[in-house]
Amino acid sequence: MSGGAVIGMLFNFAFYGMVFTASLDFQQQRGYGALRTGVALFPAVAMTTFASVLSGRLARRTGDRPLVTSGMLLAALGLAGWAAAGVDPAYPLLVAPMMAAGFGTSFALTGSTATMMGAAPAAYSGTASGLFNTARQIGSACGVALGGSLLATAHGYGSGLRTSMAVGALAYLTAAGLAWFCVPARSTPP
Repeated sequence: MSGGAVIGMLFNFAFYGMVFTASLDFQQQRGYGALRTGVALFPAVAMTTFASVLSGRLARRTGDRPLVTSGMLLAALGLAGWAAAGVDPAYPLLVAPMMAAGFGTSFALTGSTATMMGAAPAAYSGTASGLFNTARQIGSACGVALGGSLLATAHGYGSGLRTSMAVGALAYLTAAGLAWFCVPARSTPP
């Protein structure tokens, strides 16, 4: 259970840190309005729906470990791609990294949730669910706080954004490593 909670905390840290800092970048640096910022973030959010449905179907065949691990690695690749794109990349260069982060995060969510719930005795399923969601919310809050701090304290806005994306990529990589060791190779029936 603790591994699943930490994985959930790390992927929410990275994903919501990315969404928050990207929103600030689009509005503060690029001059987008609120609607245009929402449209610009749509590639990341749209992939979450598709990946969630796909991972639920694949989990029965492959088990949860490959899905969680590969999802975290794909998301790490996305944020690393954003960080490598430079201090002021053109928006089209950011679409694929955002899609990878959104897809990878949601692809891993189903398996990490199943791991968490499968590790808890049936009598404590509500507690396990609460722990998992609390860990994810803590991760989200920390990702937003750290991302904002990096933007505010960097020598340049683009530099802070790149650092924030690199930190998010490292969080995803850490989650991938934990998934390899903490998520069972095959789901065990309740």
